[in-house]
Amino acid sequence: MKNISFVISVLLTLCFVCSCAGAPAATETGTAEETTEAVTETETEIQTETEAVTEEVKKVRTFKNPISTKSMPDPFITYYDGYYYGLATEVPNVTLYRNKTVEDLFKKGEHKNVISTGASIGGNKKLGWNEWAPELHYLPTTGRWYIYFCACTDGFDFGTMRMHCLESEGSDPFGEYTYKGMTISNKICIDQTVYYDEESGELYTAYCDFTELGQVIMLADMTKPWKVGNRRVMVTHPEYSWEKRGTDASNDGRVNEGPIFFKRNGNIYLIYSASGCWSQYYALGMLKYTGEDTSRENFLNPDNWIKSEKPIFEKANEVYGVGHCSFFTSPDGTETWIAYHGMATRSAGVEGRYAYIQRIGIAEDGAPVLGQPLPRNTKINVPSGE
Repeated sequence: MKNISFVISVLLTLCFVCSCAGAPAATETGTAEETTEAVTETETEIQTETEAVTEEVKKVRTFKNPISTKSMPDPFITYYDGYYYGLATEVPNVTLYRNKTVEDLFKKGEHKNVISTGASIGGNKKLGWNEWAPELHYLPTTGRWYIYFCACTDGFDFGTMRMHCLESEGSDPFGEYTYKGMTISNKICIDQTVYYDEESGELYTAYCDFTELGQVIMLADMTKPWKVGNRRVMVTHPEYSWEKRGTDASNDGRVNEGPIFFKRNGNIYLIYSASGCWSQYYALGMLKYTGEDTSRENFLNPDNWIKSEKPIFEKANEVYGVGHCSFFTSPDGTETWIAYHGMATRSAGVEGRYAYIQRIGIAEDGAPVLGQPLPRNTKINVPSGE
């Protein structure tokens, strides 16, 4: 009987425990079921926040300069409709690159030759060697893209060095291009860039000319996207010591070249490269436009361009020969970046100029604030929006 009583007692105890565990207990804030739902909801929120943080961590990618695995001087980069587009001096070809991430643009990006040495350019002439400093620009008045570059027209003969223009066959910057001609056919000129002014509707160009003063920057209007007008003025020539340096006294470092326009906060600037591109002293200078408007009369008046007495970007942090730059914006439009070439050693020369990029600041008056070249071991966050 004792055993039976013991078994009955155990069973009653188990029933009581199960009853307590299974029945929802009342609380100040509601039933146990409601409390459980609240806890579950909190856990879900925490999980969601954790996933969001993890996702954010994944999005923060970094890279190190340079962004090219071979010498790629004069890098030009622009961002358009989900892609970065890039070009650089590659001598026998003008190659256009495209990629969704800028750090891999010149390493893994799609690429195509838009013109190469030996191509027919009309008049029984063929494109020669030394394809230098290509740039890509969109002109809203035509809805086309234009690639500007300089190259010889007779093998290696530098006396035939001219500036050339290609026009896209449609609105796709990565589509086919047609050769349109020499933008100036009768003299040696290099490093052409263009600026379309929305206010005046004028298309302007800046380029490097060779004179007794050394290499100088000329400013002109354009009668067509592929033809420089006859109104041409010099806006800067080598004046300061930092604009005249070669590797030594045996070579002429009087150089102003590689111009690029920069507009922010209503102000227009012209950034250019100074001193010998083959030397460690290559650096960037700047002019600011001070005219009342952007009509031809004012824009092509040299007195309306004020020159900085000091370089705005020069060698530092074991990066030498920095220059021939371009500017581009991040995918979300919140950041401005500079692309330039630099050398890893003082004596690397023209074959050792690799492509570098870094984020820059903007002053209140819209001037680019470039700082110094970042060391090559610096981890740089990729542009915002990538």
